[in-house]
Amino acid sequence: MQGWFPHSLRIVLTVALPLVLVLTNVRLVLLPWFPPFEYGRPGFPPDAYGFTTAERKLHAARAVDYLLNFAGIDFLAGERFVDGTSLYNERELRHMQDVKAVTRGMLGVWRAAVVLALVATIYLARQPVTRSLLRAALMTGSAIVVVVLTVLIVYLLLNFNSFFTNFHRVFFESGSWMFSYSDTLIRLFPLRFWSDVAVLVGGASLLEGLLVWLGARFI
Repeated sequence: MQGWFPHSLRIVLTVALPLVLVLTNVRLVLLPWFPPFEYGRPGFPPDAYGFTTAERKLHAARAVDYLLNFAGIDFLAGERFVDGTSLYNERELRHMQDVKAVTRGMLGVWRAAVVLALVATIYLARQPVTRSLLRAALMTGSAIVVVVLTVLIVYLLLNFNSFFTNFHRVFFESGSWMFSYSDTLIRLFPLRFWSDVAVLVGGASLLEGLLVWLGARFI
């Protein structure tokens, strides 16, 4: 008879797996390759207020670097246009502080989920008697990913604006994330940028969930 500990690990892995799959893909789009990739895609809208692609790449890289480093908001507050005026206004700077807090929290959850998933997988894979629990956890966790993301992707395709608005309402103070089209954050990261992020993260996670579900059947 299997003890309580393996069954507890099965629950841990079932919960951690969706977080690992989705947040790993979020982490991938936070790497330096993604903004230049986006700006180079056919049909990506140019900046109506004059940023060149090279300027967009430069400023986007600094913005992403700020989210991942340990610097304060002065890291971005010191950024200037060529005429010496501030690249970001006060509202944008406050929002970037909020985004950094959310990003750090997300990365903390991701790291914890990866560690828990690895520990549970290694333990449950050690003995034949617990491998059935490993298979069950992987199949259930991946099934959750597939079902939830299928529904979410349909929602994104039907009404991305609604998803975008509701996402920000959950994670940020009301109105703090709304900017003018002439503001730097919108010029660097227009709605098309975020819709591509959502489709890429959702699509990759869905595919990975399917692969894990299929692979788990052979454990």
